[in-house]
Amino acid sequence: MPQVNISLSPELHSLLVELAKLTGLAKSGLAAEYVRRGIYEDAAKHRQVLYLQKDQDHTLE
Repeated sequence: MPQVNISLSPELHSLLVELAKLTGLAKSGLAAEYVRRGIYEDAAKHRQVLYLQKDQDHTLE
């Protein structure tokens, strides 16, 4: 699986450490899940915008 390196602010790192302790999951796994969620959410939003733009273009014709 491809890997990506990220940098976190000290504040985000502290939150990630707290969440890792609370959940018992590894920081890397948690960070990867948050990145995946964000990518999927953004992709869905962009698809919705494109759909609305296409719909508006057809309405204007």
